[in-house]
Amino acid sequence: MSTSEKNPGKTASVTLPLVIALSEAVSVNDVDYTELTFKRKRKVRDLLAADAHTGQLNKVNAVYASMAGVPIDVILDLDADDYDDLESRIEPLMGKKWQEVAMGFLAAETMNETLAAGVREEMQKRAQASA
Repeated sequence: MSTSEKNPGKTASVTLPLVIALSEAVSVNDVDYTELTFKRKRKVRDLLAADAHTGQLNKVNAVYASMAGVPIDVILDLDADDYDDLESRIEPLMGKKWQEVAMGFLAAETMNETLAAGVREEMQKRAQASA
C-alpha cells in the first residue's frame, strides 16, 4: 500500500512495508539487526514512547524505534550514513506536522531548563535573604 493512496496530493510516497537495509549491522541484546522495517505511518503511541526520554534527539530516536518495533539502542547505534538514510526515507511516514512535533520536543526541553534555572535562582535569593 502506498502512503499517497491514503493521502491524495501528497507528493512523496512510500510503499509499505518500508525496509531499510543497514550498511553496518547493529547488535543489541544479542540480536543482530541488518535492516529496519516500518509497517505503518507514525501514530500517537510513537509520540508517547518519546515521553520516557529526555533531550530532543533521544525523543526523536524513540519515535523511530517505536515505529520500527526495535529497542531505542538499535537506532542509537546506527552508523551515521544509515541514520541519514533512515531519516530521509521515513519522512513520508512521519505525518504533515513532524517537523513541528520534533521542534516541540526541543521547546519543551528548553522551557523545562528555563523553569529549573528560575527555580534555582529563586532558591538562591531566598537562601541569601535568610542568611
